[in-house]
Amino acid sequence: MNQVILSLYFFIVIFIGYRSYKKIGGSKDYFIAGKNAGVREVSGSLLATVLGSSAIIGSVNFSYANGWAGSWFMLCAAFGLLGLLPLVDRLKKYKSYNLPELMGEFYGSEVKNLSSVIIPIAWIGIVAAQIMGSAKIISIFVDMNYSTAVIISGLVFIAYTFLGGQLSIIKTDFIQFIFIIAGVILCFTYILKGGGEMRGMGMINEKFGSLDLFIMILTYSSTFLVGPDIYSRIFCAKDEKTAKQAIKLSVVILIPLGFILAGIGVYVSSNYGVDIVKGSVLMFLADKVLPQPIVILLYFGLLSAVISSADTTLLTASSTFAQIFMKDLREEKAIRLTRVFILIFGGFSILVALKFTFILPTLLLALAVYSGAFIVPCLTGILGYRCGKKYAISGILFGGGLALYGKLMGGTIGNLIIISSFLVNFMIMAKGRNKEARI
Repeated sequence: MNQVILSLYFFIVIFIGYRSYKKIGGSKDYFIAGKNAGVREVSGSLLATVLGSSAIIGSVNFSYANGWAGSWFMLCAAFGLLGLLPLVDRLKKYKSYNLPELMGEFYGSEVKNLSSVIIPIAWIGIVAAQIMGSAKIISIFVDMNYSTAVIISGLVFIAYTFLGGQLSIIKTDFIQFIFIIAGVILCFTYILKGGGEMRGMGMINEKFGSLDLFIMILTYSSTFLVGPDIYSRIFCAKDEKTAKQAIKLSVVILIPLGFILAGIGVYVSSNYGVDIVKGSVLMFLADKVLPQPIVILLYFGLLSAVISSADTTLLTASSTFAQIFMKDLREEKAIRLTRVFILIFGGFSILVALKFTFILPTLLLALAVYSGAFIVPCLTGILGYRCGKKYAISGILFGGGLALYGKLMGGTIGNLIIISSFLVNFMIMAKGRNKEARI
């Protein structure tokens, strides 16, 4: 029975992609959904993108091991979106479809091309994290081995994104968000009614200290302040007022949701022990605690979270890489070339998901590289700062490289190296501006 339900769900997803495929009239539809999305569509898409399986499963699992500190995942996302609000008016004067195009407007075509290489490479890890989450869900739901589940879910993501592009994504994300929120809230409500304790370590504790929070704000919050996927949602909005209202609504929902997700992890550790769950906490609840109707809704909610993040990140990676081979995404060949790279990057993401099985570390590694490389030059560019292209390139390369090294090293020293990546990036760009001022 579960196999039939899952097959029907995937069929509907691909069918929606096909229907959108028939309606695409040009690059504006494929890349920014015709730039005609309202508050419901933009906020639903923002939330569905934020609430990927890596964020939901990762934050609940983190809370299981580290107490209420897991609430910081959603809170940091909300902080980043709040910081984005005053930037919306500044973004309106640019005609870009995505973040690399913005970088090109700020610092030149060479910086745009470099961004179009680094971002897709980092985003492979994020797409892979979503595929990992989907595979873990599917393998339990229909009793399938992990490798087969990776391949099936990956192919579904690729097909859906290949066909419909942004037009199908923005239309379905709100519905997927409803599945996500319903599954999580019903799960939380059921365990609360069942009684039991909810005693966990505080939001700052011996396992997650102030330095860890600072690093999370730098490398996680910042990707919502300046992020390719988030900007792709904003560029779909029909006007600035719509974009701002959607951001505000998303923040209002994310803050309590952060505590709900953390509460699920804390509940399981308080009542079942910190060693009983070997995989996903949510999957443990589905298997041992929740009634079947809520289990099915939770599975669909998690699958919706996967799809809504995977399709956005896959399209972002593919469209940005395609820009290397053309002036901009308005060219006639843009859609065709992007679809080729959807197949390529989707295939690489499947291989990464087959090789690695740890969702959260894969996600955070990719985000650390991106944030160290691009947060400083993009944010300062939006604020009107300009420097020479060679300094912008140097800042991106040194900042991203240091962040990668720090994340791989780990520990306190690794965290300090990640912090230094932002400082080095800023210093290089500041030197570039001073040089120009003297010329």
